[in-house]
Amino acid sequence: MVELSSAVLTTFIGVLGVVVGAIISNYVNQKIAARTAKGDVIFKKKVEYFEKTVVCIEKNIKLYKNFIMEAERNPNKPEINKIIGKLKERRMKFDIMTSRLYINSNFLSDRIKKFAGIEKAIFILFENLEDKSHKEETIPGLKENLKNLGFVGSEIISVMRNNLIRS
Repeated sequence: MVELSSAVLTTFIGVLGVVVGAIISNYVNQKIAARTAKGDVIFKKKVEYFEKTVVCIEKNIKLYKNFIMEAERNPNKPEINKIIGKLKERRMKFDIMTSRLYINSNFLSDRIKKFAGIEKAIFILFENLEDKSHKEETIPGLKENLKNLGFVGSEIISVMRNNLIRS
């Protein structure tokens, strides 16, 4: 009889150990999966924001470059007014709706403000281009601002890429 109760007790303890182990294992796996999924969502949001920002920067630089060449070819007042209207219509704006939960935008905000400031300077120079007396100094100023816009855009992309790699 002692052997039977000892065998039943050993079997019961073994089954209990397997059941408790399975419950604990399932709980731990769910916690790890939840943590990994949260990290994946954050990384996905960062990549999405990065892609939108790169597209915005590249499209705006290309747009300004094309319109500066167009203004060089035909710098009369009606054409400049059309260019300014097209620029305002086609220019992409930065995505500011991204949550600060996903992206730490402190390292980007100054650079994006600098990029937008150069864009404003380009608009002002286009408006000055309407005045024929400023034409000779305005075109080189537009080209210089376009070059600066490219540098700042490259800096933004580089910083974002480094931040994405670190995460």
